[in-house]
Amino acid sequence: MTVEISVSHWDDPVVVRFRELMDAEVQPLYAHLRDRVSPVVVDASTVIVTLVASVGGEQVGTVALKQSGAYVEVKRLYVAEAGRRTGVATALLAAIEREAAARGARELFLQTGSSQPAAMALYERDGWIPTAPYGPYAGDELLSRCYVKLLARPVVAALAAPDGDAGRAVAALEELDEAGADLVIVPDVPLAGGSAGLDAPMLAGAGAARTHHTALAPRIDTVHTEPFNVAKAVQTVDWVTAGRAGWVVVASTSAADTQALGRRTAAPTAEAAWAEAEAVIDTVHLLEDSWDDDAEIRDVSTGRFIDRAKVHHVNVETEFFRVKGPSIVPRSPQGRVPVIIEVLDAGPAVEVAARKADVVRAATPELARRVRELATRRVTVLVDVDPSNAPRAPHERSAEERVAAFAADLRARADADGIVLSGSAAEVLAAVRANAGPGDGARTLRERLGLPRPAGVFEKTGAIEKEDAR
Repeated sequence: MTVEISVSHWDDPVVVRFRELMDAEVQPLYAHLRDRVSPVVVDASTVIVTLVASVGGEQVGTVALKQSGAYVEVKRLYVAEAGRRTGVATALLAAIEREAAARGARELFLQTGSSQPAAMALYERDGWIPTAPYGPYAGDELLSRCYVKLLARPVVAALAAPDGDAGRAVAALEELDEAGADLVIVPDVPLAGGSAGLDAPMLAGAGAARTHHTALAPRIDTVHTEPFNVAKAVQTVDWVTAGRAGWVVVASTSAADTQALGRRTAAPTAEAAWAEAEAVIDTVHLLEDSWDDDAEIRDVSTGRFIDRAKVHHVNVETEFFRVKGPSIVPRSPQGRVPVIIEVLDAGPAVEVAARKADVVRAATPELARRVRELATRRVTVLVDVDPSNAPRAPHERSAEERVAAFAADLRARADADGIVLSGSAAEVLAAVRANAGPGDGARTLRERLGLPRPAGVFEKTGAIEKEDAR
């Protein structure tokens, strides 16, 4: 039996009649809760689209899509008796999911009632997972049974725990890779008690041989690391991972960092540190571009390794540093290694992230939305998720789904593309990934983020090369 789906509108008399029939069936189930739960009234102006299902020319069902604050929500799924047990409900759900995805929704939410087991079974068969009451239903565990469904595969990142033992640190990266992390942020292990510590780029490089999928992003302090050395480090990680590198910009004002590294005094303010970090990002990009993609000749017969005309001198002078000359590393697989900025508070990192980051890790949904509002370029926004804060749904089926649903809720509230799981618990990451869908086969971090590989600035314009030549 063919189910035909057509677009209607909320005030269509047929749709209104279906809602009346639905109310007549459902409201008696909750008569005992009328004094304890306030009904949620649908504002017609928030309805995005309304669909009607027909079988053999007879209209037999309807469903709508609406915006409920930060949540894109399925509303008023109803199938009349003539269309039941014929696949109409499933067809309507599939159609409304397509409508939501076409409008850019990454996850979709819905609410049904505690006295409607048949509806709950339908949603669970269709791949929806239980979530705690959200938005207009928050706090209502008497009547509301809420669900979420992922429409797009999110980026799932993890924080590698600092560990001064190189073997354990690399093994932890391997475990996160096997669990399905798209990205792992790799920390420095600071100098302590006479220990040599572990350098984040070196640790990422060591992890390259033991990982196959996850991108490795070392934290690099731009105040205490020369821009030339930053570029050399991130390009090297990109080569040894075959394009799975990112780098996390750190702008330290810490006296302890100054004492440990001893290169210079601490930046006087966070604003000054982030102004320097922004200058370092721009300079690293020039150094990454200083070799054209085809600069290497590698001609054994003539002994020529490079074409000198395709290696360009960078000449940068700022109030913080001077850099002159090309990188010593050929242009790496991604061309420019994606820049990651961590926005952990409402300080100056927010505006720099909006201008310069390819990926932003935001500590809260509010910070994530602020970055999104300010962004002048395409940016992948990730929001922190602490699995220990995941609320229980009254009808939950597993702790793993609880975390996946919590992550989806935070993404919706943050308008985020993915999450950063606190801690390095690989079993939690694997559970979230299991509910996020299969991978897309991306080889490089840029591909995973949907970013094109940029042409080198010298190849595109030649303007900086001419400036250097004067």
